[in-house]
Amino acid sequence: LCDEDQDQWSELRSGLRLVPRAVWRDMLDLVHCQVLSTLCNEHLDSYLLSESSFFVYPHKLVLKTCGTTTLLYAIPRILEIAHRYLGVTSAYQVFYSRKNFMFPDQQVELHRSWEKEVAYLDTHFSEGSAYMIGKTNRDHWHVYLCGPYETSLPSTLDDDTTANNSAEGSPLVHALSRTSSRSTVHSLLESSGVGSSVPHSPSDTTVEILMTGLDPDRMRAMYMGGASSLEGSLGGKAVERATGIADIYPDSASDSYLFTPCGFSLNGLQGDGYYTIHVTPEPHCSYASFETTVSSDSAIDLNSAAGVKNLVEQVAAVFGPRSLTVTVFRARCDTVSVLAGSELSVDVDGVGKDSAMAKTALLSAATDEDTVPPAFSPVAGYKTVDRVLYEFDHYWLRYAYYVKSD
Repeated sequence: LCDEDQDQWSELRSGLRLVPRAVWRDMLDLVHCQVLSTLCNEHLDSYLLSESSFFVYPHKLVLKTCGTTTLLYAIPRILEIAHRYLGVTSAYQVFYSRKNFMFPDQQVELHRSWEKEVAYLDTHFSEGSAYMIGKTNRDHWHVYLCGPYETSLPSTLDDDTTANNSAEGSPLVHALSRTSSRSTVHSLLESSGVGSSVPHSPSDTTVEILMTGLDPDRMRAMYMGGASSLEGSLGGKAVERATGIADIYPDSASDSYLFTPCGFSLNGLQGDGYYTIHVTPEPHCSYASFETTVSSDSAIDLNSAAGVKNLVEQVAAVFGPRSLTVTVFRARCDTVSVLAGSELSVDVDGVGKDSAMAKTALLSAATDEDTVPPAFSPVAGYKTVDRVLYEFDHYWLRYAYYVKSD
């Protein structure tokens, strides 16, 4: 490792966090993203990119990009890196999501249609599933899910490496995401050597808020000379304070950037959670994305309707969007995940192996633990246009689309 890889968290790193930063920069070059700065804690490393974000856990990657970046071209390289540094031969689980593009004709060929993206993903991952959520004639959301798969760690890895990875929670996840002009990819790679399902906690929740038609007056702070005349992190901190962004998670550590002539990006860390913000303030294409896994306290509890409502209203107050899309993605409990994803040998009241009755009985027993994300509460100043609840094998997804009340 080089000097840049040494910091106060070096002794705590394992799994994917041990990959040198120069290797990640090389991978990000394929996506046309430049690393601006890094922010780390004992749980994860975050990379603030040119209007994009990259988060590295021991077992999981989250890559969120914007504009005309080539996000999906990172997949082969990520798999190569995982194999070289951890001996992993495939992704355990993959998520790719994005909002419908505002200007699809400006994307590179691969990203000009959802069908082309899905076809490309299918060449790398078997048995992937693609979904479109929401109304086709309004803003909607695309999701691609793959896995989880039962894979095991090659025996070529030494015992110390295996122990480190297992201690951090086993599998490695890969997540990619694009929202409108932005996308996100999440990926998990199995590294425990056990070959079992990834344990998901009901507290594993991600909330994403995608906004268009931002209020021009509030967006003046996102221009050079608005909240600050300083480009970079100093200007970013000024924007955080001037807009109220700093008040959303006041106990977090944040890393932000004000661009020339305009634009703003932020990565924030609190515990083992992250949040990220990216803003394009120009009136003809104004757009902002906010994504978080941080439940800070009862005011922003991502597992309660009141907490999500508070978060959405606080974020909307910062940007004043004409319309916003909200998604809540929550992992289902361990028992239901196993039932949905694999064949079981069970015996419930004399019912034999792989019986539909046995699975029904176990699903019923798990119901109390398998918590559906709460229904969305009304958002002050907005009317609800669309609401959808999806039940996937291993995750729940709530989707809502709001427009400003006249």
